[in-house]
Amino acid sequence: MDDQSNNESASIKKASPVDASKEKRGHEKVDGETFLVTWRGTLALGKDPVTKLRSMINAGFTGEIIGNHVSQIASVVLEARGYPCIAERLALGLAVQERYAKLKPLAQRILAALRTSFAEALDYDPQEFVGVRAPRAIEEWVAGHAPKTPSPELDTWLRRFMTCLLKDTEPKTLLSGLIATARVGAPVKRRAGNQEAAFVRGVVAALTSPVIAKNRLELILSGTSSVEAQFQEMLSREVSLERQIRSQQGSIEELEEKVKSLHETLVEARSDGDRKASRITELEQSITEATQRHDLLDRHWRGVSEQQLAIQSGSFREKIHHELQEAMLALDRQQPNVEMALQRLRRIREILEK
Repeated sequence: MDDQSNNESASIKKASPVDASKEKRGHEKVDGETFLVTWRGTLALGKDPVTKLRSMINAGFTGEIIGNHVSQIASVVLEARGYPCIAERLALGLAVQERYAKLKPLAQRILAALRTSFAEALDYDPQEFVGVRAPRAIEEWVAGHAPKTPSPELDTWLRRFMTCLLKDTEPKTLLSGLIATARVGAPVKRRAGNQEAAFVRGVVAALTSPVIAKNRLELILSGTSSVEAQFQEMLSREVSLERQIRSQQGSIEELEEKVKSLHETLVEARSDGDRKASRITELEQSITEATQRHDLLDRHWRGVSEQQLAIQSGSFREKIHHELQEAMLALDRQQPNVEMALQRLRRIREILEK
């Protein structure tokens, strides 16, 4: 820690002495600037400050929480070099409290700032782990992004990843992420048959101590309970899926019968369609031939009709002309023969009436 932080720590000790009674009651609220000075000074005390920093966050400070205060508080722990993973350890405790309890406003703001910094460093996007495939996706992401060998960088990576993972992640995805994290953090290679032995040894180790380590048993069983719950859910889903499969198989068989029947009907329809198409072709050919014959007959009878009409028209004109001429000759005299003219006219009328 630099000289400025040491001077601030010394000034805190002189300006703000804390007696035993105040220490037991917890931190008293101060203004934002004093909080920042105390925050920096706490990192210069020479011992692990995580517990005290968490207590300060829970106590908060008086006045409005502004973004500048939050960014400075977060940057102090992110830039601290005297303690391993101070920001990650602090954020991880707050993340657990946020998920399963409740955080005060200042703690929420600080955790959000730290988590944003972690997500950027990890290239972690929570939107990639949403939906049915999220548990598998988180396992693949951890395998592809985590450092490959145990190192301080791996410790930092694991804590940052867990802080991000605890934010509103669906339980199944969270469990898959925890298992993937444990495999990366403690890669133990065992044969499949030794898994039971490892579990038994862990339980027996907790039982053989002078006082049974109930906390260790609870920790072991809590993990198995989560896995067992997932296993039971998987079995239940398997039974449900088997029922759905049987039901679907019955439906598939019915549909196959319908498809078979429809296929037969289609074959018959195609055969009938082919016959009808052939019949249509024949009818079209017949119609074409009939049309051609009709055209020939029409032209023939038109010629005959025109010829007969011409003949009849000539005969008609000739008859009318003759009778009319005779009628005019009968009248065109010095003594007109009216009776003959009338006969000729009557003859013309008879011709017209025919």
